Amino acid sequence: MIPENAATAIINATPIACKRINKMSRVLLKTRGGRRGSGMGSLLEALWGFYTNQVLLKVDPESYAYELGWFSDHGYNDFACVLKDTEWNSDTRFGELLRIEAKSMNVLADESKGHFDELIDRLGNEDLLLILIWTWETVNTAISQQVYPHILDYFIGKAQSVAFLRDALHLARGGSFVDRNSCPDGCAPVICKHHGEPLNANGTRERLSGPNSCRAANVSYAANFGGLVRMIKTDSDSARQEFRRIRASDDAVHNYISFIHRNYPDEEVNQYLAKDWKILAHNLGIQTVGLPKKEIINLIKKRSSNYRDQLRLIS
Repeated sequence: MIPENAATAIINATPIACKRINKMSRVLLKTRGGRRGSGMGSLLEALWGFYTNQVLLKVDPESYAYELGWFSDHGYNDFACVLKDTEWNSDTRFGELLRIEAKSMNVLADESKGHFDELIDRLGNEDLLLILIWTWETVNTAISQQVYPHILDYFIGKAQSVAFLRDALHLARGGSFVDRNSCPDGCAPVICKHHGEPLNANGTRERLSGPNSCRAANVSYAANFGGLVRMIKTDSDSARQEFRRIRASDDAVHNYISFIHRNYPDEEVNQYLAKDWKILAHNLGIQTVGLPKKEIINLIKKRSSNYRDQLRLIS
């Protein structure tokens, strides 16, 4: 069993699993109110694991050899793809093919609750990142005012690719990563436990596990690193160039950016300059003389359903 094949099968099974979750949810998870901070996102993540296992049995001839397992502790990952006939040791990764980290965001909630901040060196080559965006949907009946949790969109792709983009833009903002040879806590290089930890432009640690000497004045850590929406923002020409270079070269990164921009369209408007949208409009045969930026974008969206594939190529 090749990990890459299992990763591909899990990616392909996810849209079917999400459809099944929505169908079940509409029948069984109906409620009144629809509280945003309800923990419902965690339930949807768990349901993804159960339904994806069911789908894999139907769509992947190699699924006899593996299944998704749920981590029993509170470590970084939520799921692992494990061999069915082999003992699984999550400490050593024995019996694993890959791991999956699952995140969920209510589309109307504060995105800062969703973070992807695992250090890139700790991610396996085929490890996956799953993100579910959901909302409370009204049950469409004349006699009910109930709502149910409905998955609006999803992303699933290589975690290392998204982490590479995250880290490159962190550096472009003036941030840094701790080097074991110059740890702010003075750790000996061979035992430094802070190697790779992100520090922001002010030298403040971004994770609780960062150097204690880099602790912020009023909080334990800054907690900006890896915000699912925030981490792809750019505020300088150098950051924008990094963003575009990596998007053009990595399909998983392109899919992640497109996913965020589909669900948070203002982020896409702000990411690209007016001149960029005019270039794309020209390529699509759209006249832009005298038109404001947002009107140009609206015309582009009407003209081309795959405009993001073309926007990706603008340098």
